[in-house]
Amino acid sequence: MTAAISSLGVGSGLDLSSLLTSLQTNEEEALTPITDKEDTENTKLTAYGTLASALESFNTASAALADASLYTQQVASTNDDFTATVGTGASSGDYSIDISQLAQAQSLVSGQTFSSIDTELGTPDASDRTLSIQVGTGAATTISLSDSQTSMSGLISAINSANAGVTASYVQSGDSGYQLVITSNTSGASSNINMSVSGDDTLNAILGYSSSANVSTDSGTSATATTSTDSGMTQTVAGQDALLTVNGVSIDRSSNTITNVPQGVTLTLNSVTSSTQTLNLRQSVTDADSAIDDWVSAYNSLLTTFNTLGQYTAVDAGQSQSSTNGPLLGDSVLDSVENQIKSALSTAQSSSTFKVLSQLGITQDADTGELTTDETTLVTNLTNNPSEVSAFFVGDGTTTGLATQMVNITNDFTGTDGVISGAEDGVNSELTDLGKQYTQVQDKITSDIARYQTQFTNLDVLMSSLSATSTFLSQQFDTSSSSSTSLGTTSSTSSTSS
Repeated sequence: MTAAISSLGVGSGLDLSSLLTSLQTNEEEALTPITDKEDTENTKLTAYGTLASALESFNTASAALADASLYTQQVASTNDDFTATVGTGASSGDYSIDISQLAQAQSLVSGQTFSSIDTELGTPDASDRTLSIQVGTGAATTISLSDSQTSMSGLISAINSANAGVTASYVQSGDSGYQLVITSNTSGASSNINMSVSGDDTLNAILGYSSSANVSTDSGTSATATTSTDSGMTQTVAGQDALLTVNGVSIDRSSNTITNVPQGVTLTLNSVTSSTQTLNLRQSVTDADSAIDDWVSAYNSLLTTFNTLGQYTAVDAGQSQSSTNGPLLGDSVLDSVENQIKSALSTAQSSSTFKVLSQLGITQDADTGELTTDETTLVTNLTNNPSEVSAFFVGDGTTTGLATQMVNITNDFTGTDGVISGAEDGVNSELTDLGKQYTQVQDKITSDIARYQTQFTNLDVLMSSLSATSTFLSQQFDTSSSSSTSLGTTSSTSSTSS
């Protein structure tokens, strides 16, 4: 019986293990073209991401230039009595401003002083005790109060939790104790407070307050007459409107934030003016100049990306392509977007008196294609001809401006369903197919190597068996020959003796 083979090649004496390894190496060479192709496709996928990122940055810079409000921005002079914030629609000019009164919210304080903020102030065990608070002509807010909520701390918590349009707090008035303070959350003469308590006359005597109807004053503005008792709430700050004039026009507002006075400007009133103040609005080119600089920088970065991704290194005829070639060399997506952007850049704009970038103060290097700004010329054009600069970049309503064209082009390529997204889908599909091919080839290699191993093992066993048989036959032959020789010698000796 032949013994089992413990190691491939032992039975045959052949180097079958090395042979099997060599066969496996040769078989696996079939995987190399697939992995090389996968590397190429993954590099292309990364390159599309790089291209999309550069286009998105250029899109952002172009969108900023395509905003018409960029070219009409105003800047306001500073003033201690008011702060001016300039928005859309403001026009250059000088405005005379007089502030005679600031808006303020009404504030009430309790007439009585209490030694502790935790002492219950209402009638004990009063039933259906309800506090009513009304601000201006709005709906009254009703608050049910327990005995513990009639203390100053309890009232403050209950009132502030009710969102009644007022804020409750307390002040410590010296060593004598504490007083309750109620302040309207809304400024203006029409936001005065009315308060009453039903079901508890004791607490009503402390909190009750009624604002009377407005009465006329000599100035024609409204004031508020109030009623209170020594023990009830007392007005410490009257609710009043802001009063001012702008270029002689009287303005009455309930807030100190005045919008569209003048148009496109928000005034925040800080104090009453001691004399007429002047607000100066002037054309500002700072943001537009900065946005154009950003756009030029974004274009130059995009140009670098184009050059890197599409780089070509010349080689001699018959040689393989250089490894320094860009991953998107000859790619239709890169070629298309690059051609469209460069074409738009070099096409004269019919929507403006400025036809080409150089007239604005933006020049292009003849060799590299990079853009450079001449700040002096650019700022002069932004200052003297803002509408024409806007027409060049934004458009005139009929013809699309350069920046708007760039936004449209880049959107076509970088959008969710854009050209680059479609190209990436194609690459991912190719990678999926390559993955399947790799698996199929790998499975075949595994199957082939297993078959070779079986065949080599069988060969080893067969060779081992043949070797054993050969050894046995040799031994038998040697034994037979030895026996024959021994018999021949014995016979010869016997004959001689006779």
